[in-house]
Order: sequence, then structure tokens, then C-alpha cells
Amino acid sequence: MDEFEKIEKLRTRANVSYEEAKAALGEANGDLLDAMIILEKEGKVAKPEQQVHSTEYTREPGYDMVPVGSAKDCGESFGTKVKEFLKKVIDYLSNNHMKVSHHDEQVIDLPLWTAVLIVVLGWWFVLVLIVVSLFFDWNYKFYGKNNLQGANTVMDKAKETAEQVKEEFHHNSSES
Repeated sequence: MDEFEKIEKLRTRANVSYEEAKAALGEANGDLLDAMIILEKEGKVAKPEQQVHSTEYTREPGYDMVPVGSAKDCGESFGTKVKEFLKKVIDYLSNNHMKVSHHDEQVIDLPLWTAVLIVVLGWWFVLVLIVVSLFFDWNYKFYGKNNLQGANTVMDKAKETAEQVKEEFHHNSSES
């Protein structure tokens, strides 16, 4: 960078005249940083604002501690949180389905909310029906917007267990 470019750069950064920038640069032997410091010492340039940071706790006005469990001061009320939770549950149950098939032919395709409602209303009957149906080649699969791989893994393991029990039963009955 030539002397003219340095003077122009110092002049625009320090907001001083051409003569002042040239004089400061000459005194600093062409070093821009030293020239800026010289101009600061002469009071021609405002010193940069200093900021102090600390990890020590200080009480600042407007930053009061919020008591634990205070729903009013936390931004969201309890009712709003419950409403958001219910909205997510309804969305989850509406956008996912349960498919029931027998011998690889689809028999029933229900939205998950319907399947949950049936289980809630007759859980004892439905659970027995599901377990017994696994022994007669009925399959249950879940699919939809959300990742339901965990539920499918559980149903696959239940089907495998039913198959193993069936095989043991056939094996034991054929030995007799």
C-alpha cells in the first residue's frame, strides 16, 4: 500500500483532515496503527468504547430472578402449554395409521386416533384379540408422517414370538 492510500485510509477511519493524517503517519513511520494511536493521544479521534465482561453475579435492574414454578412470569401460561401439547397429540394421532393385514392382504386401515380410542374403550378385549390373532397370521403395521419404526419393531417381535410358540406347540404335539 503506497503512502497516499495509507493517508486516505487513516483519514476516512479517523475522520481527520488530509494534513493531520499525513502528519500522524509521518510521525509513526508509516504504521497505520501507530498513527491511529497518535491521533487518539492528541484527542483528534475518540477512543474505542471499552466493555467489561464478568462471570460474577451482579444484580442488574430489570433482570430479577423468577421464582421457580411461577407460571405467570415464565412467558407461557400452563393453559397455553397444555393446549400446545394437545395440538401435537392430535396431529400425531391424525397423521399416522395402523394397518391390519391377514396373509399379506390388507383388512383394516385405521387412523391412529381410532385405534387408540378402540384400545381405551375395550383394552382388555382388544389386547387379548391382538395376541390371539398373532397366532393366526394377522399382522399389525404402523405408518404415517412420523417415524413409527419403534412400534413396528415391537409388533414384529410379538409376531416372531407367536411364531416360535406355534412351532414349539406343533413340535411338541407331533412328538406325542
